[in-house]
Amino acid sequence: MHNSMRVGGVAILALVFAGCAGGGGRGDGGAESCMNDLECDDGFPCTIDACGVDNRCVHDPIDERCEMGQSCEVGRGCVSASSCAMDTDCDDGFPCTTDRCGVGGICNHTAVNERCSMGEICDVSMGCITPPGCDSSAECDDGIPCTNDTCGVDRTCTNTPLNELCDTAGGEICSATSGCFVPMTCSTDADCDDMNFCNGAETCGTEFACNPPTPRVCDDSDDCTIDSCDTTADMCVFACDTSRPECDCPTAPPTCDGTFNVTGASTSYTCAFGMAAVDWSRVVIANDGGVITVRLAAQHFSSPLIDNTEPVCPTFEASFLVPGGCDELWSISGTFTDADHFNGSFRASFVENDGFSCGVSGCGNQNIMISGTRM
Repeated sequence: MHNSMRVGGVAILALVFAGCAGGGGRGDGGAESCMNDLECDDGFPCTIDACGVDNRCVHDPIDERCEMGQSCEVGRGCVSASSCAMDTDCDDGFPCTTDRCGVGGICNHTAVNERCSMGEICDVSMGCITPPGCDSSAECDDGIPCTNDTCGVDRTCTNTPLNELCDTAGGEICSATSGCFVPMTCSTDADCDDMNFCNGAETCGTEFACNPPTPRVCDDSDDCTIDSCDTTADMCVFACDTSRPECDCPTAPPTCDGTFNVTGASTSYTCAFGMAAVDWSRVVIANDGGVITVRLAAQHFSSPLIDNTEPVCPTFEASFLVPGGCDELWSISGTFTDADHFNGSFRASFVENDGFSCGVSGCGNQNIMISGTRM
């Protein structure tokens, strides 16, 4: 609504606004007048805007409508830090913190441990809490006999080396990391090198004596790895923790070798009046440079079944021909689903040769589905 009037020949235009600024509201916490809820929209999605008692706008901040780590503030919307005009605006409700309104209208909270009870510390987000750590000296045992292991008032372990707990007559001293040892004499760091990568770098200290070794720390800061030091390979090893599904560890590829128990409809076959007999209830598979050999639990021929056709892994098909009046072709094939399992078939084929009837010998073709599991 526009009201105009003249004062001293000058027209003054008075603008009178009814309702709320910024889509109807000013965002000042409910100081504006209104006739309905729509007039109170402050333009901030994180507030619930309503026309309340005495026709005054009310804006209720809802932190859950903001992103993680942010809060909803009337007149500002989602902010990473609350604004303030004075120290009292910054009271976080924790007696152990000093709350100040700092530069730029940003609250600062300083933890004061002395305001907490004995054994507690002040956390700016939780107040006085019992800090993580030890409750007794027994929990601080580092497994090194010559250290004095104690739990301090701040719940922190201390492991103090005591030379008197070593064989001082024999020249031993105590290392907080490796226990009692006899220091070597040296003139350079190289004189102290024990050729053990996992012991860390050895140094020559004062009085021409080697400092106690400090074991190398292998830590890649990855919760999904098991960290260790390999003394044989002289390197840190970071193995994926397969016990934690969330780590999504890669599975080991099949090697197509090992000893496997085999199951199926049957695991043996005999024909030719007992002269042809095989048992594949257990097989030994060897992968030698791209050639797979398979030996059965029992077989009437001396050679293993052989597969020398590339590629041979994870799929293989090994066979052996026993020539004669009735040629015998024995074959085993499969595909490894992982390093320890395969599925496939065992087959026997008989072909008449020189007019000899395989049927007379009682030999018939076989094709049996099997599965293998590493022993």
